[in-house]
Amino acid sequence: AKLARQELAKARAAAADIDPAVTNEELTAMKNKLKRLSDEKDKLQRQVNKQSNSVRTFVGKGNREYLTGLKLGGKRILILLDSSASMLDDTIVNVIRKRNMDDSAKRRSWKWQQGIATVDWITARFPPNSKFQIYTFDTQAKPALPGTEGKWLDVSNASTLNGSVAKLRELVPSGGSSLINALSKIQGLSPLPDNIFLITDGLPTQGQSKPRGSTVNGVQRQRLFEKAVARVPRGIPINSILLPMEGDPVAAWAYWSLALYTQGAFLTPARDWP
Repeated sequence: AKLARQELAKARAAAADIDPAVTNEELTAMKNKLKRLSDEKDKLQRQVNKQSNSVRTFVGKGNREYLTGLKLGGKRILILLDSSASMLDDTIVNVIRKRNMDDSAKRRSWKWQQGIATVDWITARFPPNSKFQIYTFDTQAKPALPGTEGKWLDVSNASTLNGSVAKLRELVPSGGSSLINALSKIQGLSPLPDNIFLITDGLPTQGQSKPRGSTVNGVQRQRLFEKAVARVPRGIPINSILLPMEGDPVAAWAYWSLALYTQGAFLTPARDWP
């Protein structure tokens, strides 16, 4: 109560110092001006916050957001997207069936669309002041945006970022998958990336060159995987996103181990993610 009386006395003393020459109209005008300035400040702050959150936007189905555990962010972010034929579906029978369809039907395949949507989701969470690169890989690896081999691109350049994602929608999944050729691209970037997202659906089916036989068994695929990850420089986290594929039971363990070894994260998303 004593403290309240002291505060009231201070308020009365302050009120006594007000210039009696100031009219009510002038006080109202000053209040209105202060309100306008406050509103303008809030508007500018909202714009800054919106720009600092992301350069691109992506909203999942039903406006949902998922807790993924992926290590988002970084100064130099590399995305590796598997574009081999297995990305057409999650069963061998359907992959064979869809390989014989026209290119437009292949592009519409739900699994390939999920891969592109995953890239879309990640790029929407890039820090605005960071750099990025997106590579796709089947038997060979190449940048999504032609002419940018070995170059870091600015996230702040919206046309470059949006153009890279748009180029993915023109691709047609085909061929086998060479993880070693994809991971070898890391060494071609200078400085090295400080965060990597690997989106695939299983162990590789070939190494740096085409195999001698027409088939490759599970043990051979595991060895190809081990040779590929040996190319990864130390200290770079790899976030592995494994899409579904039948007949590859070791893949989940292998990519989980890769994430654990590099201090990245491992995700096997639901069919409706992101």
